Amino acid sequence: METSLVYQFNAKAYDILELTYFRKKASSPRNAVISMLGNGSLNILDMCTGTGTNAIAIAKANRNAKVIGIDISKEMLTMAKQKLEKDSTPNIEVYEMDAANMQFSKDKFDIVLISLVLHELSDELAGKMIAEAKRVLKPDGKLIVVEWEEPDSRLAKLAFYAIKKMEHQGFEDFLKLNMYDYFEKHSFQIAKIVHCDYSKVITLLKKAKN
Repeated sequence: METSLVYQFNAKAYDILELTYFRKKASSPRNAVISMLGNGSLNILDMCTGTGTNAIAIAKANRNAKVIGIDISKEMLTMAKQKLEKDSTPNIEVYEMDAANMQFSKDKFDIVLISLVLHELSDELAGKMIAEAKRVLKPDGKLIVVEWEEPDSRLAKLAFYAIKKMEHQGFEDFLKLNMYDYFEKHSFQIAKIVHCDYSKVITLLKKAKN
């Protein structure tokens, strides 16, 4: 999977999101994810972890969890490893790996996280990644997806316009998708949606086989 298909931002710009669109902790999608996970002894996979911001935050919030972050971008992982060196977090590891063809065994993880990635991908590539997430999830595991969501207020819409300008041509079409139908075709069902700043956090379960 080519890095250019997954990321619009370069490695140094990636974390700017934290200081702009997600700076309010109370309504940050990252904090919403952490709240959902609790403090259990979980095996957690962060697909396309980027600079590791989500994975590190989760690992710090839940020291009982084992967190693995994967990414195909060496540049992103270099930054993630630099962060880990500065602030030792023993319950996290990062690996260079293709999220559409992972090297993990079936039913390995309690939680799989895909954050701000699917909107960047072709339907085919997104399908492969979601299928891999399903494969490595335990039968009762949860897939958590963070995606952009256009805000309602006029002021927030102006801020969101910058995101639209930086994204690819099909971004607005993705925003209009019915997420229930989108994940239904990938054999997942939505259990919960939490609306956050400029984004939504979707909790998904594997569909029961008929």
